[in-house]
Amino acid sequence: MTEGKAERRIRRNRLRRQRQLRRRVFLFTCIMLAVLSLAGGSFIVRAQDACSEPLYKYYTSISIEEGDTLWSVAEDYGKGFDSGRDFIQEVIRINHLTDENLRRGDHLIVPYYSRDFRQ
Repeated sequence: MTEGKAERRIRRNRLRRQRQLRRRVFLFTCIMLAVLSLAGGSFIVRAQDACSEPLYKYYTSISIEEGDTLWSVAEDYGKGFDSGRDFIQEVIRINHLTDENLRRGDHLIVPYYSRDFRQ
């Protein structure tokens, strides 16, 4: 008789552990689905915002006038860049400038963004 009780107890414990394992796997799966759906939703929102009005990057040549600085050029052409400093660093890199000083009559290649697509 004692062996019968022991076997039933072992079987009940095994079933209890299996149920616990199923619950844990189910809970883990639900949590992962919730996290992925929230993360995926935020990516979709960002993608729609970024694609709603595309900006196209172009380059143009400008002539420097008396009193022009890289900061004044950034005010005119730097819209669409993260900051004026980013614009200035790109202008320095493109034109191989050694410093930020500009002289009247210099010509610079400057980037700018436009919503108009040109071919």
